[in-house]
Amino acid sequence: MVGHERPLRVLRRSLGSGRVPHAYLFWGPDGVGKTRVAREVARALLCGEAGALARGEGCGACRSCRRLDSSNHPDLHVLVPRGARVGVEEVRALQESLSFRPFEGGRRVAIISDAFRLTREASNALLKTLEEPPADTHLVLTAHHRDQLLPTVVSRCQCVRFDPLPDGAVERILVSEGVEPHHAQALARVCGGRPGRVLGREPGELMEWIRQAEELADRWDGLTAGERLRLGAEWARAQDLRDRLETLQWVVGRRIRRLDEAVPAWLDRQAGLARVLEWMDRNVNTQLALDALFLGLAGQDWEDRWLGS
Repeated sequence: MVGHERPLRVLRRSLGSGRVPHAYLFWGPDGVGKTRVAREVARALLCGEAGALARGEGCGACRSCRRLDSSNHPDLHVLVPRGARVGVEEVRALQESLSFRPFEGGRRVAIISDAFRLTREASNALLKTLEEPPADTHLVLTAHHRDQLLPTVVSRCQCVRFDPLPDGAVERILVSEGVEPHHAQALARVCGGRPGRVLGREPGELMEWIRQAEELADRWDGLTAGERLRLGAEWARAQDLRDRLETLQWVVGRRIRRLDEAVPAWLDRQAGLARVLEWMDRNVNTQLALDALFLGLAGQDWEDRWLGS
């Protein structure tokens, strides 16, 4: 693992003590590596080597570790949202799987990615497992923010915060995953400390998003109302909308840092982008959110200006 020294130190200490919490909540920005670390925690818990838990990491060579690497471990259960929300039926199916004895005779681990997508009914169903977990069962939930989950869910987890990684750490991760060094250096500067934004994509794809974001920033002031609405409709159809918005957020932030003084319009756009990304996590109407962004109605004081107009 590269980076995340503080959370890894906390986790190794917890694992090495032998008093492993029955539930963790890993929270932090999307793409920083929370799920990757969750799988390494699962490796340590499921590893067949006697000293793995005390060491805080799996051996990587035993039968259990090899099965985990091939995503074929019967005692590792991963719940990944297949849509905007995770329903109670999916949580109950996970609970049924956890009700059986471990196949390997040791522990079981469940990873619930983007747990903030659980419906209230699904969260309440999961709460029963968090309150009375089956023996030798550990859950790892991931989310962007703790306050996205029910307080009763958060209170039953040991929370571990993950921050964006330094550019140098991101660059090393990208190179280790096969990205050409010259691309890795450029991409590390624009992915906001989140290598997950880049891994698995063609490097040219993100560079194209940057080009488009720069072009939009150049002509933002001159767009007519009709052009702004058409732009919102075009972006609403994009499969990679979050990536586009986060790239635009980086471009806007860089322009603000280059200015000699604060310019309200650019600060408003930065605040608007942050608000729209937050709305997306809450499953709001994407088209309306983008219309608000490009019409200048999603910034830091848009409600006051709108009501006072």
